[in-house]
Amino acid sequence: MRNVSIRWGLTVLLACVLSLGVGAVAVARLSSNPANDSRLLDKPIEDPRYDSAERCLDRPQKGTLALQSWLGKNIRGVSWGIMRCERWGPNSASLHAEGRAIDWHLDARNAGERRAAMKLIRTLIESDRNGQPSALARRMGVQGLIFDCQAWWSGQQGLGRYSYCFQPNGEKKDNLDPTQAHVDHIHIELNWPGARKRTSFWRSPLA
Repeated sequence: MRNVSIRWGLTVLLACVLSLGVGAVAVARLSSNPANDSRLLDKPIEDPRYDSAERCLDRPQKGTLALQSWLGKNIRGVSWGIMRCERWGPNSASLHAEGRAIDWHLDARNAGERRAAMKLIRTLIESDRNGQPSALARRMGVQGLIFDCQAWWSGQQGLGRYSYCFQPNGEKKDNLDPTQAHVDHIHIELNWPGARKRTSFWRSPLA
């Protein structure tokens, strides 16, 4: 009987430890904007830049893999993948085709996940303490964001409408597909310097 009690106690203890570990991952979030860190704030900052995709490549870029790892350590959610060969013409393709985009699963229909997604987006596109707009996005090489029918592109001030979700007259369409509307994930794109880990954030101790 005593051995049974000991085994039961160990089982309960292990379950508690595992649940604490899962909980820690589930609530991971940014406490401050890395762009304001003293190790980065006064370093030269990149200009806004957007690089279109042209072809399908065979592997993710190292900067995209680094971003995926950073998201996993700092933001709720999970990766829905990087690579996907989508061509739209002879010299036009999805950023996923070049391994320069990641889909990060956070669902706008869940209040907690929506808050986490918007926290990440605001952190990327807000100005730093020196007044540099979209400071973290520029330092990481992030050039595009889409979430819940909203979009941001490099050089833009704040979020705008994502065209897929709206009619020409500006009215929101009915019966939108939640994945195409990016309701159930954030689409994050990197320009080539970011994808190659050649921007100030990826060269800093914060990476």
